[in-house]
Amino acid sequence: MSKEKLFQERADRVTKAFKHEIPDRVPIALMIETWAGHHSGYDIVELGYDYPKLRESFLKVADDFEEIDALPPAFGVRPGNLYIVAQSKEFSYYDAEGEAYASVQHIEAEGVMSEDEYPELIADPFKFIVEKQLPRRYAAFAKSPTETALAYGQTAIVWKNYIQGAIATLGEQLAVEKGLPCLFKGSTEMPMDALMDYFRGFKGISIDIKRRKQEVIDACEALYPLMIKRAIHGVETGIFPGIFVPLHIPTYLRPKDFETFYWPTFKKMIDTMVENECTPILFMEGNWEPYYDFIKELPKKKVVGLVEGADFKKMKQELGDTICIMGGMPVDVINYSTKDEAVKYAEKLIDDLAPGGGYIFALDKVLIAPNDANAENLKAVLQTVAKYGEYK
Repeated sequence: MSKEKLFQERADRVTKAFKHEIPDRVPIALMIETWAGHHSGYDIVELGYDYPKLRESFLKVADDFEEIDALPPAFGVRPGNLYIVAQSKEFSYYDAEGEAYASVQHIEAEGVMSEDEYPELIADPFKFIVEKQLPRRYAAFAKSPTETALAYGQTAIVWKNYIQGAIATLGEQLAVEKGLPCLFKGSTEMPMDALMDYFRGFKGISIDIKRRKQEVIDACEALYPLMIKRAIHGVETGIFPGIFVPLHIPTYLRPKDFETFYWPTFKKMIDTMVENECTPILFMEGNWEPYYDFIKELPKKKVVGLVEGADFKKMKQELGDTICIMGGMPVDVINYSTKDEAVKYAEKLIDDLAPGGGYIFALDKVLIAPNDANAENLKAVLQTVAKYGEYK
């Protein structure tokens, strides 16, 4: 089969699952980041600075696990030079002894925004980001006007090289050489997640929802235009590939607080993406069962839920007519069970989730560190799914 035909076959398979139609078999998507490099014998530093090695590692995954129907772009592999040029302290490759971590460490930003700065953020989010948030996150942007302008220019060049050398070129190689499509064409965050991740931090937002209720609500509304623009601006319309949306804070909120702070802009974001013919792929971290009634209000058969953990049979019964469920296979089963046990677990998942369509087989975690997946067991499971998951 030609690579072009293979690409189309895989893209059609995933698209049908998105639309809750019946493909020839259950599609398989593997969420990977720096594990691809470890699988090829590279550490995270090599991936972050040497884009040919990054591309080589993803291409090896495509070769070794040819049952996969879609891979994510390599956005999870951070560009090392960017953080050097911008002088960021939010990401780290090395531990205190100078050894490379198993995965990039995300260090929570502190002192980015004080609680009394909500009015400024709400009044003009873009101005606040340029004049205060970015300089506080990246030291190179907090210098003299000339030095700051130079840093912005250098950062733009580094970012362009990363997008071209690590993302676009890899996507083209996967498509042309391996017949493998990318799962995402863009990404964004929900406004309240952005408020936590880039401005107030987990501790700050946890206090704010108790002490500054209206300001948190207003800040989410103010950030909405930027977040939706990030999702749909400049991306091609169409159901597949989708828009990746990691959901960070929801399962730390009580359902009442979820409804008050998160839900209004969350629902608006989803509706707008769907109206623009884009498929939101929601990375549903944590236990979402307390929020199922909210999920039922999303546009039917227009949203994908990449689910970290759940009673999947119950989720299928309650949400199977609303969202396409993606996930289900625990990496712990891949790693700590026998090959036969892992295969049987996968078969049970298919029995529970495949009927009626709307299911994509995937692992419950993104693969990052060297020991995140036993390659031999993973291969056996994917081979099984490719055959056992056939619709007849």
